[in-house]
Amino acid sequence: MPKSATGTREWSETSENIQVGCEHDCRYCYARAQALQYETISNAEAWKTPRPKKQIPKSFKLRQGTIMFPTTHDITELNLRACVVHLRKMLAAGNKVLIVSKPHLPCIQTLCTELAQYKSQVLFRFTIGTRKNDILKFWEPNAPRYEERLDCLKTAFQRGFQTSVSAEPFLDADIVDLVYETTPYITDCIWIGLMNKIEARVDGSDKVPEVVAEVDRLSKLYDPAWIMNLYSFFKNNPKVKWKESIKKIVGLKLATEIGLDE
Repeated sequence: MPKSATGTREWSETSENIQVGCEHDCRYCYARAQALQYETISNAEAWKTPRPKKQIPKSFKLRQGTIMFPTTHDITELNLRACVVHLRKMLAAGNKVLIVSKPHLPCIQTLCTELAQYKSQVLFRFTIGTRKNDILKFWEPNAPRYEERLDCLKTAFQRGFQTSVSAEPFLDADIVDLVYETTPYITDCIWIGLMNKIEARVDGSDKVPEVVAEVDRLSKLYDPAWIMNLYSFFKNNPKVKWKESIKKIVGLKLATEIGLDE
């Protein structure tokens, strides 16, 4: 019997990264939590100063399924050139690649130019959890504002690339307006999910007043009854898909097959 797909496996069969750490320093980052757990970094502050991975493939073969890039860091102006080189190697081998980012406009403009010949193999997925910049600034302190992320989505769409949005985690009740505002520029879908393992991953969630307040706000937002209403509102919308965190609440089966055309 196929194993249920969870986490990044809901979107891809393999993943690629070129560095350890990420300048965006998102408070809920699962990759930072894992790096601390396995002592890949000495402390949380070290995560904000990325370093190259020790082993990066020099070439790629054609893989089965979709490759997700990146999964434990983001694409920024500091690593853009290295990301372009890595992506072109994957794509030149014929692979399908899901590019996931809290996107910076100069980076997306460059990627659209550098990867133009491979656009049929590329699906962009931009993380947008809310339209409210104060909330984005709190949870994703060094990532772009909403307006820049929306401009990135429009740019990739207008340049003929496949586009999608990740609202995992969605950070405010404006998720309904977010879906409607982004949908005209989405060729694939928008994924909606909750923030996972808040207490374990968010530093200060049990003692820092402003963090405690935000965690409490999200806990109330993620009330199962409200989630059920959200699901009911969008369940017949073909552009909306649900991450495992919501599927468990509303009683949907978890995915067992993965691909760009899921």
